[in-house]
Amino acid sequence: MAPTGKARAVLGVLLLAFAAACSDGAGSDDARKPDTGHAAIHVDRPEALADERIRVRVSGLGRHDRVTVTAVARDQRGQPWGAQGDFRADGSGELDLAEAAPAGGRPYAKPDSMGLLKAMLPQRGPGVKMIGSGDAFSYHPPSPAEQRSYDVRLTVTENGKQLAGRTVERRWLTEKVRHRKLTVAEDRIDGEMYTPPAGERRRPPVLVFGGSEGGNSGEYAAALLAAHGYPALSLCYFRCGKGSGRPDAINMIELGYFTHAARVLGREPGADPGRLAVMGNSRGSEIAQLLAQRRPSVFRDVIAYAPSAKVNGPYLAGPSGRAAWADDGRPVPAGPIPLDRVRGTVLAVAGGNDKMWGAADAARSIAARRNADGRRHQQATYPDAGHHVNWFPYGQPGQEGGANGSVVATSAADQVARQDSWAQVLKLLGH
Repeated sequence: MAPTGKARAVLGVLLLAFAAACSDGAGSDDARKPDTGHAAIHVDRPEALADERIRVRVSGLGRHDRVTVTAVARDQRGQPWGAQGDFRADGSGELDLAEAAPAGGRPYAKPDSMGLLKAMLPQRGPGVKMIGSGDAFSYHPPSPAEQRSYDVRLTVTENGKQLAGRTVERRWLTEKVRHRKLTVAEDRIDGEMYTPPAGERRRPPVLVFGGSEGGNSGEYAAALLAAHGYPALSLCYFRCGKGSGRPDAINMIELGYFTHAARVLGREPGADPGRLAVMGNSRGSEIAQLLAQRRPSVFRDVIAYAPSAKVNGPYLAGPSGRAAWADDGRPVPAGPIPLDRVRGTVLAVAGGNDKMWGAADAARSIAARRNADGRRHQQATYPDAGHHVNWFPYGQPGQEGGANGSVVATSAADQVARQDSWAQVLKLLGH
């Protein structure tokens, strides 16, 4: 049907307007510049495990626009941690953090889609001290026992105006991983058990614990191991809280306590007790090695973070301290830890810039020794990393205090060590 006279007139007006618009904008930047109100943040995995990389892109920017990208999360005390960088979009108005580095090399120097998450530090506010104050910091989100994930808020701003924002979820646990609290009163041990659903094949269970900080500091790693399919128990052996029934010092801590925990863990669904591994950090590396050496029928592999190659004396025990560790009531003497009865492999992970003690030298010493089958143990040493090489990648360690009261900033190197060594840990476990 042919258009009416009125319709032809309207069509003519529209064609003239379209032609004028094309003529006015042809060849100009403004004509091709997207509306910044339509900027968007794209994340390939908005819900991912806390040890998994994500890729972050921003679309809908103007050509070569300069924008600020910010990442913010809150720790278990509600304190904000964050990092931000200034970036320039490409000629299509796109920004890919995996391909673009922040201007001026701040807060990191090379393109890294995880860069902002790794660089987060405490933010200014009432009662919040910034890095550089002389205090040591380490980012601790809510416990996996209390909260199965934590959120990171990403925003993009231009000249102070927010263009886009979205929240990504960093998970400790998958939906099917089960958690239960173990107590000395009921279970004869204090810890957090994380059990994945039983799979087609049984996997090595992992007993995890920390060092002189005490408490249940291994629970983040234990939760992630369970999310990867490994039954894991985060064990507290001292400073476990009022009424826990555990001591407040590393003084005559019995090997039997850890052995009982291992047997409880080995009975979990999907666990292969014959391949049980133990993971210890700092002072905890001593007992981890002792367990594999003195209880080879129970423990196979060892992951020793920031290790010592010898047994040290008691800690926080006062004048009544006898020995750090005990075996059936008898003090374990101080001195080198032999590893010739270890059934599996000791993987020693250390930083060459560790100011707490000579962890790198200890790691080399451990790797020079042989196990029960005559095979050498292993080391992963990172020259610039410090004492906080333990557990999983993409946490946010800040600066650390040295043994002489000095402050050493090793965050970026610690992140490299965590990322690389965590992959080696999973490989050792047979991931």
